[in-house]
Amino acid sequence: MAATEPRGPGGGAGRRRFVTRHHVEDAARSGTPIVVSGRDVVTDEAAQRAEDLGVRIEREGAARRTPGGPPAPAAGPPATEALRAAVRSAVVAELGREPEGLEAAIDRALRRRGR
Repeated sequence: MAATEPRGPGGGAGRRRFVTRHHVEDAARSGTPIVVSGRDVVTDEAAQRAEDLGVRIEREGAARRTPGGPPAPAAGPPATEALRAAVRSAVVAELGREPEGLEAAIDRALRRRGR
């Protein structure tokens, strides 16, 4: 499924999707933003590439923003440990195992986002 394809009836229901730099580069070529739902994951590399190429990544139902601009207001961030557990659980569910270095990667991502 391409990053900009609709998800069908029910919108974001269903499988989690990982948006990668390949999705961003496809969106840059087509001139379209990438729309993600609440369960989708945008990789760090994809987020950086989107900023480099000027591709908008928009959350369904959230205020729109451009890369480098102020983030859309959140409904209230979950506690850091709850977020850490949710990310760990999502990665393990998608991969079927816990990859080496997962905790370090989660730490980097949380620090980058000020949590």
